Amino acid sequence: MLNPLILAASTGGPSATGQIASVVTSGMMQGVLDEVIALLPVCIPVMISFIGLRKGISFIQSVLHSA
Repeated sequence: MLNPLILAASTGGPSATGQIASVVTSGMMQGVLDEVIALLPVCIPVMISFIGLRKGISFIQSVLHSA
């Protein structure tokens, strides 16, 4: 059986917005924002490391192809 919230959201009915707004509170959104901010110090260095690793592998491949 389909969830009425999903069904209303998929049909584009105006009741979906009202139902979601009545369920989601600012406290819930603040918790999500706090978690995202807490993950930034971990995610940014990991992304930079992956980019550096990819560029390093690409550089080594280009040196090996030219040799």
